[in-house]
Amino acid sequence: MKYEIGDIVLVDKFIYSDGRRGTLHNFVIVGINQDEFQLVDLDYMCFLISSNIAKSNIVNPDYPFNEPIYADKETGLKRDGHVKCDELLEGIKKDNIIMHVGSISQEQYDRFTELYWQSLNSNL
Repeated sequence: MKYEIGDIVLVDKFIYSDGRRGTLHNFVIVGINQDEFQLVDLDYMCFLISSNIAKSNIVNPDYPFNEPIYADKETGLKRDGHVKCDELLEGIKKDNIIMHVGSISQEQYDRFTELYWQSLNSNL
């Protein structure tokens, strides 16, 4: 199955940007890397979803780039949380995606990517 931008997926194994290994997290797909000659191995660029709503920007201003995301039918999430929009994880492999959970709206996608660009220009 090919996943699309805006899909929320559960990932078994991934590597944080600092090199630590992670397991079993939900991610929002925000980009797809595919070499035109590559037939099977897709890499996805994703934002990590955390279920810690206390670290969202509406609850705690110390986290201005953690945008809330809510558990509902569209997202498929079981708990409210936040999307960590200041760190884009690249290299999420198709083989490590366990399942499609849900999706985000175009408005949410636009907000998440806007926060990402703001984080790149921030001194925080």
